[in-house]
Amino acid sequence: MCEKYQAAVSANDSTAYRKLFATDAIRIPPGSEPERGSDEISKSEQKDYDVAKWTVQLTPLDALRIDDRWVYGVAQGNVNTVAYADGVTNSYKTTKTWLFHQEDSGEWLIKRQMWNLK
Repeated sequence: MCEKYQAAVSANDSTAYRKLFATDAIRIPPGSEPERGSDEISKSEQKDYDVAKWTVQLTPLDALRIDDRWVYGVAQGNVNTVAYADGVTNSYKTTKTWLFHQEDSGEWLIKRQMWNLK
């Protein structure tokens, strides 16, 4: 999942990003209100892509299998952005937490996502 996630973000592809989330997913960005559903999450992500080029490198830190269809995961991320308007770059570290669910199709999707900035 880390590979799919970083590929979608680094391609600035909100459609690919949306496909990582269950339709009833909840994403809680730092200091923001929860975003509900893959459509709202994708629209919010696209707003970020509209103002800057994003790249992310993720390193899995932990995975805890809750049962056969649920996994809690933690990853550390290095994020870089380059603003389209003026070329200003920003870099920061994150710790991302996910609750993954294996759907009836067999595909693993994100049901919950939260992260912090370091």
